[in-house]
Order: sequence, then structure tokens, then C-alpha cells
Amino acid sequence: EGPQALAFNIQGGTILGDLPPYEAFIIGGSNSVRGFAEGDLASGRSYLQATAEYRFPIFSVIGGALFVDAGTDLGSAGSVPGEPGEQRDLPGTGLGYGLGVRVQSPLGPIRVDFGLNTEGDSRLHFGIGEKF
Repeated sequence: EGPQALAFNIQGGTILGDLPPYEAFIIGGSNSVRGFAEGDLASGRSYLQATAEYRFPIFSVIGGALFVDAGTDLGSAGSVPGEPGEQRDLPGTGLGYGLGVRVQSPLGPIRVDFGLNTEGDSRLHFGIGEKF
């Protein structure tokens, strides 16, 4: 029951001028590249991330999703004062992929996603609402 959908999202940004380290873009996590913990992919002055997701019904209020997320700091980790990405030995570029379950609730979709990443790790993510 319900529609199937292919969803795509591309986001990017760069910071001009002075950049305090706490304002750097962080990549990785449930609303970024799934399969990585929050901020465990990159920390940079610039970023680009993309997602492709196939959403499908399972039954009643339950749906599923297959996804691929990619992100990069575009090589900008070294331009963040203190180089937090390099200090934490973050990869800077990576891919996450996996599957998820969506439960329609009065608050909106509740999502649980299981993601694998290109570093050989996996992660379980929880959220309310679709990623985008």
C-alpha cells in the first residue's frame, strides 16, 4: 500500500573568510552520510554530499528504504584552524549504503536505518522525519 519513490538530494557549501573550527562543516551521521557516526567522515571548510534513496511500502504504516549516501570535504580539512579532521584522522571522502524501516506516526515517519561504510564499519541510525 502507498507509493514507491526514488528520492535524490545533493548539498554543498563553502565558508569564506575567518573560520572558527567549531563552525566547520561536519560530515557523517543520520542526516548526512549514514554508516558513519556524527562527524566521523569529515570536517572541512567546504563539503559536497549526495543521496539516492528508494522508498517503498511494506504493509499498512510500515515502509522501507534502500539508500546510498556519499560525502566529501573536497580536500578542505587542512584549511580549518587546528585541522580537527586531520587530528582525528578522518577519511575526508566516503560512501555509506544500507537499508531502513519507516513507521508512519502522528509525529511523522520514524526511521531506523542500518548503514555500512567504505571504512568497513556499520552503524544503526534513528530519526524522526525523512532525511530530506
